[in-house]
Amino acid sequence: MNEWEKCQKRFPHRTSLTAKETKHISIFFTDHFAATDKGQRFLFAYFEELVLWSAGPKHPWRYLEDNDPISEELLTAKYLDKEYITDLQMLEGTGQYKGKEVKYSTTRNCWTYLNNRTVHFHGTSASETPDSPANNDTARVEEILERTDMIVSSAIQKLQAISQPASPATQASTHPQPTQTSSLPTPPMSKGKPPAPVPPRTRTPTSRSSAPKASTSQGPAQAPLPQPAAPQLPPGNLPNPPAPAAMAQQNQPRILGTAPDPYDGSPDKAIDFWNTLANYYNINDGIYTTNAQKVSSALTHFKIGTPGGKWASDLMHTALNTNPVNYGTWDDFKATFDKQFIPPAA
Repeated sequence: MNEWEKCQKRFPHRTSLTAKETKHISIFFTDHFAATDKGQRFLFAYFEELVLWSAGPKHPWRYLEDNDPISEELLTAKYLDKEYITDLQMLEGTGQYKGKEVKYSTTRNCWTYLNNRTVHFHGTSASETPDSPANNDTARVEEILERTDMIVSSAIQKLQAISQPASPATQASTHPQPTQTSSLPTPPMSKGKPPAPVPPRTRTPTSRSSAPKASTSQGPAQAPLPQPAAPQLPPGNLPNPPAPAAMAQQNQPRILGTAPDPYDGSPDKAIDFWNTLANYYNINDGIYTTNAQKVSSALTHFKIGTPGGKWASDLMHTALNTNPVNYGTWDDFKATFDKQFIPPAA
């Protein structure tokens, strides 16, 4: 029986904590309870194999074995990157980073914003601990980011070359066939022959020898039925008509300007990056005509392996796991970007 179990056995009539008392419990305490001894209420907690007690909120925590108060250094020792945090509330695990409210996640072992996004301190992530679940999630998300980048790039290429598929007749004009000399059912086709008109269906391979002849019978001769005449081609080869795909490509708008360099999430580059990004998609609104096209494409301009890339990966992961896929509007994307990267003073 360890010391915590002995403490619980000593106070069999344990009670739950009030809301006010709960705020006096550190997020790193693994267990706690309240009990009354000689008419006074006390709080007990288990922390790093140590049994602690306190007379309640506004009173310090003390070791049960010798009543010495616990130092602030011990209560904050498990907070990673606490030197970057201002107004640190060592029990509640909250504070501020660059003017934004943050909280400490004991499950992910890192600081997060109130929207559960990981806080990255000057390019170093507090959540990047060896063999942690967060690393596995990060690896999977980065893999999704790379795969999504490829999908979006392929989609952009298809959007830039939207066209109707070429008809079989057009393909025949592009790849001329030699003249057929056999009596196959397919009529012969001369090189460079345009796709129309199509030979009459009533025509057979033996139609050449079945032309009507003058009757040799004694009865009155019957006029032969008129046969549709095959079109006569002028000497030489006719020029091939332009393919539908080429005509559609000529009418397709071209990409203007230059896309911004991949963004790494640095706050001092945020405004310049956004201005370049917004201008690029504004002058190319004839190509990126929907919010989904603009936002999904814009998310590929964030550098993989950086805080900016991880942020974009989170947005892609959320959008791709929505049914149907939903990237939101451009205005929502801008508001989310401003909140994440642009410092409040800007």
